[in-house]
Amino acid sequence: MNAYEQLLAIRDRLELNGASEDSIDMIDKYLTKVESERESSTNVPLAMMLKHLLRQREVLDNDAIYNDLQEVVEGTSRPQRDPDAAPFAWEEEHRPKPHSYYKQQKQQQKGQK
Repeated sequence: MNAYEQLLAIRDRLELNGASEDSIDMIDKYLTKVESERESSTNVPLAMMLKHLLRQREVLDNDAIYNDLQEVVEGTSRPQRDPDAAPFAWEEEHRPKPHSYYKQQKQQQKGQK
């Protein structure tokens, strides 16, 4: 998606989140600036576009806009997972074996020798 399409997607997400009018107006302002890029084949990642917007002076000066954009960032950073998929390694609980397990194992090894 090019910059224009990414800004449209961000605007839609802001509207879905119930963002303030200031946030929508700011995105509309940037949409008019990048209107010439409407047919561009240059791909701009959403994360990069959001990072760029979060660094703008008017975003840093207005807490409502900053918070609205942060909600969009949080909504995009977590991909949806299949609930039936195996858990990631860091999601599994680590259960170390007790000392008695290793002691018993050592005794069994001595008995086999």
